[in-house]
Amino acid sequence: MIVSNIETVTVLVILLFGIPILWNAQKNGILKSFSFINLIRTINKSLKIQGIIGLILIPITWFLISINFKGDGIFAGVTYTYLVIGFFMYLPILGILNLFKLIMEKKNEKQKSE
Repeated sequence: MIVSNIETVTVLVILLFGIPILWNAQKNGILKSFSFINLIRTINKSLKIQGIIGLILIPITWFLISINFKGDGIFAGVTYTYLVIGFFMYLPILGILNLFKLIMEKKNEKQKSE
């Protein structure tokens, strides 16, 4: 699928992924005391909100397409891009980051026990 208005779609997708992360980062105080493990925890918490956003985008897009809304191309592009990036880029990278977090936590436990 070729997305029309790629600039608008890109900005909206970045906002839809970024706002939950920034909101949770501010809520958890990660900007004051930064650590890699807290960053991954914040991104994991944001994943719930981002999943809900994805689930909300799908029926809205179907509805707008069914009523032949003029701007349905942008909504369809945002939904398509959001889901593709989420499933094929965001989730695998988050899985790898969680593996790194697990390794770092095990290392920290080992060092504390010694």
